[in-house]
Amino acid sequence: MTYYSQRKSILNGEPQAVTNKYGNRRQMERQFHLFCANANDGDEYQFDVDSIEWGTVEGGVVERKVYTKPEPEPEEQVDQ
Repeated sequence: MTYYSQRKSILNGEPQAVTNKYGNRRQMERQFHLFCANANDGDEYQFDVDSIEWGTVEGGVVERKVYTKPEPEPEEQVDQ
């Protein structure tokens, strides 16, 4: 079987270049987790939406995660 890992991103409403990697099962499961870690790197999200998946070319998706940039939290009002 041929395995893949894929990352699709959207920034400011515009789709970004899709990243596809191919290899054996272990390599692509690892790549999936690397993509996920990169999508959650630090306090700032790089993209508005990140869709990351891995699976087989023949059978389709094994696992998919979607990360979205959170809405800014309103500042708390302090009564004095």
